[in-house]
Amino acid sequence: MTDEITIYKQIYPSQCRKIAELGYRSVLNIRPDAEVAKQPSSGEFATATEQVDLTYRHLPFDDERLSMMTVEQFATCYHTMPKPILMFCGTGARAKLLYQSALMQDLL
Repeated sequence: MTDEITIYKQIYPSQCRKIAELGYRSVLNIRPDAEVAKQPSSGEFATATEQVDLTYRHLPFDDERLSMMTVEQFATCYHTMPKPILMFCGTGARAKLLYQSALMQDLL
């Protein structure tokens, strides 16, 4: 999306080393835990990102629960996390919606 943030689909803990090698400094997971079978948990991501010195945040939400509070929480993450950030969800659609909502509210 920009030099500061990339929006992507589901990633896996085993990819965190490569993500760090590509120059990312943070990972933002907006997918709720246990949304689908065999999905990596937030705890697994926390461990994997810590091992490669990436900042990690988990801000779970689903399409039906996008609130202004979630948008504001995302904006806080965006402003405080080291850049560039890799933000992901299942398909990338929710991540894009959240990013665009924050832009429209002039929070980024």
